[in-house]
Amino acid sequence: MASEQLFFNGVNASRGTYGRLPLTADQLAALIRGDDPSPTNLDSDQDQLAELKRRAIQAKSGDFGVKEGVNEKDLSQTGWGVIFPAGQESAAIREAMGELLAWRSTQAGSRYRECSGPLGYRPGESKADFLRRQGAATSGPVDPDLFPYYLLIVGDPEQIPYRFQYQLDVQYAVGRIHFDTLDEYARYARSVVSSERGDVKLARKAVFFGVRNNDDVATTRAANDLVLPLANVIKANPRASDWAVETVVGEAAGKARLRQLLGGDETPALLFTASHGVEFDNGDPQQIDHQGSILCQDWPGPRLWRGPIPQEFYLSGDDLDSRARLLGTVAFCFACFGAGTPRNDDFPHQKGAQSAIAPHAFISRLPQRMLGHPNGGALAVIGHVERAWTFSFSNASGGRQIETFSSAMRRMMLDGAPVGWALEFFNNRYAELASVLTEDLENAHWGGSVDPYELSTKWTEHNDARSYVVIGDPAVRLPLADLGAEQAPAERATIPSVSAPIASVAPPPAPAEPAAPVAPAAPTPTVPSVPGVPSVPGASPQGWVVQAQVGDAGASFGGFFGGGEKGGEAVKKLADSLQEFAERLSETLKQAFEDAAHLEVETYVADDLANVNYRSGNFDGAQLRAVTRMALDGDTQVLVPRRDGQLDEELWAIHLSMVQQAQANRAEMIRAIAAAATGMLGALK
Repeated sequence: MASEQLFFNGVNASRGTYGRLPLTADQLAALIRGDDPSPTNLDSDQDQLAELKRRAIQAKSGDFGVKEGVNEKDLSQTGWGVIFPAGQESAAIREAMGELLAWRSTQAGSRYRECSGPLGYRPGESKADFLRRQGAATSGPVDPDLFPYYLLIVGDPEQIPYRFQYQLDVQYAVGRIHFDTLDEYARYARSVVSSERGDVKLARKAVFFGVRNNDDVATTRAANDLVLPLANVIKANPRASDWAVETVVGEAAGKARLRQLLGGDETPALLFTASHGVEFDNGDPQQIDHQGSILCQDWPGPRLWRGPIPQEFYLSGDDLDSRARLLGTVAFCFACFGAGTPRNDDFPHQKGAQSAIAPHAFISRLPQRMLGHPNGGALAVIGHVERAWTFSFSNASGGRQIETFSSAMRRMMLDGAPVGWALEFFNNRYAELASVLTEDLENAHWGGSVDPYELSTKWTEHNDARSYVVIGDPAVRLPLADLGAEQAPAERATIPSVSAPIASVAPPPAPAEPAAPVAPAAPTPTVPSVPGVPSVPGASPQGWVVQAQVGDAGASFGGFFGGGEKGGEAVKKLADSLQEFAERLSETLKQAFEDAAHLEVETYVADDLANVNYRSGNFDGAQLRAVTRMALDGDTQVLVPRRDGQLDEELWAIHLSMVQQAQANRAEMIRAIAAAATGMLGALK
């Protein structure tokens, strides 16, 4: 057993050879153990290891995800949140994503959360540090009243590292998006909302695509031990009788066929692929654009091919042309670097050395292009960061590892589950393997006997389970046509052309004649954009600039009033009335906006409420323990409670929850102000 070679999915397209040569179990075990075998070779973050152990114990008695009694399919119960990098300008991206953020805010209600500005992710921050700042528990089942279960990271993995995503995903359902252009953010937002609004109805069709290259053990095992058994398990399920399940394996799995399945006429609702992912040498000009692309059956194999791999052998994001139709699709791609690439090699080396494999960490272009396509994007791509491990499913635990794949697929296909919840099976597997592997490494550290084959098995399975990530919103699910209803349209729906807003607030149009503004004429700052709120011409935090132009009023309304002198006089009176009403409304809106411009939350404590005069609003008899003051531009001051020299985390969690509710209420007030102003300006026009 120990001398059996282990194979890794990945071909270096710069050189035309395997990305990593096969190793025996003995060789791999030696690398894992290193000079000082200990759990730190597995993960140097001891808090993360402790969390994995807790999850493994909890998973044996039931699901680990959200707390008991919460429906994982209902965002009003689970909550939904978005995480931006702190200290970086995200306003334009938030504006481009406005349609999605407004949609999720409506669905999640009070459990909607935006982490941006001072609440965003800070460089070098661990999951535990981040969650403490949000007032959320750092371990155990998720309590959506403290922090949402579904979390969307917005940012590249240099801004918000993959490691943070792995850590957060142990406890929450996490996805990530990052695009090169604002238009792609807007397109993806529209794609998700259109799919969930019912504009997209897909037939129940799943395709399992498996490459089996000549003389290549890795893809042969993937096709025979993963793709075909997985498709058969799904087909055999009685609940899958309404699904058309197709396998495309071996010679049929060429690039031309994959293009038909990925944007072409044969695109299914769910696509599963298993193949080599192409990788490139660090610094290769094609690395950023093509790493993680799907190497198809067109590659002749390691014996017959020598030299760099040409693009006609693999499918990349460049192959998704303007005609591709992907709206509503979910894809699961088993391939090295299929989801993304870290800056440094995650493969263990003796003495803990890591080598740079890319100039910077990045998301693979193929899923980026799939999600941001102009015709409407795929909803999510599940893929692998770093290398995928063939040994994790072929000879490790028999069907048990395939059961992890099949359970996730069944949950998405047959239960209508969001993709983030479906991937919990991989998180459970990750926690279980990490716990067992930690014990083996501890035994090796103290001189105990560890079978190299068993150690290699557990380690490859552990890495495989850890590195699956969702590119896309983790709360999306397959937009399937209703059973018993009319069949899904033969031609897949698309979205109309979508472009990101050029500016949050447009300047007011220049009047034909000078007109005195109702609000003070002093220069004032512009109103920050609110996701999902239409831009309002002339908006300012000091008041609403309203201009009514009478001019040739008789011509504008002559068809209604009949024209003439009396008609013109009536129109003038109506315009004067509207002007007076606008002045009064502008004063009201001005006061409302001034009230919304400053947010202050105070938290008091008292041992006996009977002695507190809280009904008068001055809280005489209570102690002020926490304060948050926040201006509309994000400037924030906080007074943090301490008890016995330590942060009072329980009180701080309650306080932060109230701050979030106050922020949500303020956002609703601003939306209402914007809607009122829009209606007023429309009437004046």
